[in-house]
Amino acid sequence: MIVDEGVIRIMQMSKTMLRNLLYVCFSAVGLLLIAGFGFRWWLMPHYYLPPEQRVVQQFETNRTDYIRFVALLREDQSVRYVGDDGKVDLFDGKHGRMVSEYRELIRKIGAKYVMVREDGAMEFALWGDGCAVCSDSYMGVRYYPKDHKAGSSVEGTQTVVTSLDSAKLPQEKGTVASGLYVVPIEPEWFVYRYEYRE
Repeated sequence: MIVDEGVIRIMQMSKTMLRNLLYVCFSAVGLLLIAGFGFRWWLMPHYYLPPEQRVVQQFETNRTDYIRFVALLREDQSVRYVGDDGKVDLFDGKHGRMVSEYRELIRKIGAKYVMVREDGAMEFALWGDGCAVCSDSYMGVRYYPKDHKAGSSVEGTQTVVTSLDSAKLPQEKGTVASGLYVVPIEPEWFVYRYEYRE
């Protein structure tokens, strides 16, 4: 049987095209698997929250800076958020000014940011992580004044607990339930852990 050279060439090209198509398909599937696992890992809580005693020690070491910072923020009641660079966001939604004294204090304390709640409470976030599409988990020092404003949003409602250890906090779907949990340090001052689950 005589086979035409053209037919042999077509068969070889078909095998090569099929092999290349398989390489492309396997590569695409591999990239999708890597991307899927990578995204899943990125959404997982991959941050470190220290034992609450470490936060207490950090507070005691920087107590005068915390007190000074709270005094300044209580005077400037338009502030809603202070970033680690001292930049301020205001309650009216405007982004604002850079305050050098805030920047100096936040760096001394070692906070990622300071959140000022409507009721007058202030959270100094020291550890944790969060984002728009993943769960949030933060730990730090919380100031909750005795003269706080009543009727504030649920977002800032704190639950006093005896320990911030994950195993001792309320659970939901195998992880710590959303909430703001606090352990008292001294009057008006707490170690806090904020959890928000997507």
